Amino acid sequence: MENNLFLCYPKCATCKKAQKWLNDNKIEIAARDIAKENPTEEELRKWHEASGLPLKKFFNTSGKKYKEQHLKDKLPGMSEDEQYKLLATDGLLVKRPILVAESGAVLVGFKEADWQKHFGIAGREIAPKVEPKPKKTTETKAPQAKVSVRAFQMKITLRGMKPTVWRRFFVPEDMTFQTLADVLITVMGWSGSHLSAFEMPKSGLNIMANPWSDNEDQFGDRNGKKVKLSELLPAEKKFIFVYDMGDNWEHEVVIEDVRENYPALYPAVLAYEGNCPPDDCGGVWNYMDMLEDDDEDAKEWLEECSTVYNMEETNAELRAFKAGSKK
Repeated sequence: MENNLFLCYPKCATCKKAQKWLNDNKIEIAARDIAKENPTEEELRKWHEASGLPLKKFFNTSGKKYKEQHLKDKLPGMSEDEQYKLLATDGLLVKRPILVAESGAVLVGFKEADWQKHFGIAGREIAPKVEPKPKKTTETKAPQAKVSVRAFQMKITLRGMKPTVWRRFFVPEDMTFQTLADVLITVMGWSGSHLSAFEMPKSGLNIMANPWSDNEDQFGDRNGKKVKLSELLPAEKKFIFVYDMGDNWEHEVVIEDVRENYPALYPAVLAYEGNCPPDDCGGVWNYMDMLEDDDEDAKEWLEECSTVYNMEETNAELRAFKAGSKK
């Protein structure tokens, strides 16, 4: 019987990370979508008492709804009863993930060391997160394919970020814009849990990348699943890639070179600088504000959700995007 209740939001990158950890450690759970099935006041009271944490720790302080309602200023003047009632109105106000363990313990937020300790799991020593120095590499020797392909050397830069976040990479021509969107998400280090789109300035087209739907009414000017790169590139030498229409992460993509005899059938990152912000943090300006904010909850959330970029692991993932495949 699954007695560990796991409250999560399926689109949340931290929840995905926590669920993967639970799966990897063979811990059975009953998952519950916190947005579709709000915690009740009674549940929140019980979990709060069991956690031993301040009630504020149950609020998703990095969320849009928390900020829109100016709760940072309002919570100090609210009673616990009022806070329970407020949290019970909308699951997205509640911090996630929450694990209500079979033992009766309640873990709020995902900190691997704390979860290891609770379940008695000997984990690897967790090294402090260190921002890597800008790393520029030369192109690694690609495996020699029997058939070479035409490929584009591109550079993608996340707009508005200081210090800058960019990647230089090769991508074979024989793929659709939907696949290119998946490649760019992997190249940058996003979770891939949101829609994305391309804005093509020369042709004026808006190309939607929606891997979850074939409904033509849900696309822009063109359906990314039906447009090949060769139809628009390299004539469009510079274009915009937007990830997550809510947070609106804008990337500038530039075609730096066209290689006629690219010796690998899959994309590869050549060089990079910086780490992507975590998903669902409110966009570039909100993220920059969080970095400068003295709010300890915001800093804790960023520490939990941020990931250091690993080019070798990214290139291993990119092997799945073989030219001509239907991925």
